[in-house]
Amino acid sequence: MTEPSAPYPLFPPLAQLKEHAKAEQPINYEVRRRLEAIPAHLYAMKTWQTGIAFLIEQSRRPEFQERHYTVLCPIIESMMHWSWSIRSKPLQDWDSLDARAFMDFIMQPPITWVTTPGCSRYSKKARQNFADKPLDPEWRPIIRKTLSGSDPGLSSRHHRNWFITHGRDYFDFASGLANTKENPFRDLQPRDFDARTQKRSTIFTREQLNDLLEIAESLTNYNVKWEPFLFIAAVAIYSDIPLRALAATQTIKPTFSYFKARVPEATFEPITTLPKTEFANRYLTSQYTLFKGPGHFESPLYPGRQFALSFQFNPFFLRYAQFRRLYSGSVNHKSFLMPLGHGADAYGYGSLIENLSEFTASILEVLRARPAAAREYWRGSDKLDPCAALTFVELRKSASRAGLIPNALASKDVGKVSDVWPDIGIREEMSAEQWFKSHR
Repeated sequence: MTEPSAPYPLFPPLAQLKEHAKAEQPINYEVRRRLEAIPAHLYAMKTWQTGIAFLIEQSRRPEFQERHYTVLCPIIESMMHWSWSIRSKPLQDWDSLDARAFMDFIMQPPITWVTTPGCSRYSKKARQNFADKPLDPEWRPIIRKTLSGSDPGLSSRHHRNWFITHGRDYFDFASGLANTKENPFRDLQPRDFDARTQKRSTIFTREQLNDLLEIAESLTNYNVKWEPFLFIAAVAIYSDIPLRALAATQTIKPTFSYFKARVPEATFEPITTLPKTEFANRYLTSQYTLFKGPGHFESPLYPGRQFALSFQFNPFFLRYAQFRRLYSGSVNHKSFLMPLGHGADAYGYGSLIENLSEFTASILEVLRARPAAAREYWRGSDKLDPCAALTFVELRKSASRAGLIPNALASKDVGKVSDVWPDIGIREEMSAEQWFKSHR
């Protein structure tokens, strides 16, 4: 059986959505050319206009953010592509049988409709005029964290629920414009469609986490390519920073400046006017000069949030900073946190997951071969199975359960002093007073 042709993005990034508000056709020439090639009886251009109007209405909701747009767009695009290329029927003519057939298709999509995270909708060349930007040939509307073989398998419950909910929302909107028949998604229920069984995350004990981290350090000591992923493992265990906040998007590429200086503890009024002893002065000075490493992390993806960092994170941060300094003497607060190659670009989310998965697979492989696997607290663990995997989420949940992760805070001052950054152990030695000065 021939696989359905690969779909392509129909809608612009959120930043360009308003420019399409009154457009009768796509601004991007490639999308326009492809829509014009679709048979006239499918009313592709008219359907595209309805899709744009729907997205603009949704984007006006107060809580609407780019992450909502990222979920919503592929759902509407999937309905359009399936209707045109597989059903050969105008989208506005759907009935309940069409909606049900579409959901059956989406719950077990062909490999040509699926990809892993990290692809963009259009070329990532920022200076290129949007109208001339080529489409990313790797883009697909359905995302799987990992893929193996030619069968993506069943979609998840979340995936199913999103498609039913947003499909219903779209047809409510389209029906209101045309005053047409009933919503084809009206009677669809999630229970009508089988979904992938979600595997329960493993929760590790503190002792098990220590074993995993010790193996991670040992592997990294003998292979320099693991340095960034040891750092990410430490992020998972000693902070509440989302993995997505470390990955580059089309418009945001995390830098060292996302890590902010630790605020020193408040000083109290002296209890006497006498000078401190010589020993006390030396001791307090040595304490302060050793007080390196960031205190929290901020990201434009999570405005108003400060992700606090455990003191146990500092050695891993300094190790990674020194590693980066060793390979690039020009590293500074504007350098990409997770660079690719020689630092001209940064890791996307999909690439981070893929490489982190390789690293954690190596950790489990070493664990199974070590005497540690025979310890009582590892007996019966599913991670000793050769097919088992270890994820960022499992490390995070386990560390949270073990009390290793400080709580994130909501901040009113985020972004006010964006050029202040901590001594991260890779610059010339700075005095304690200089740490909190601006460095342009």
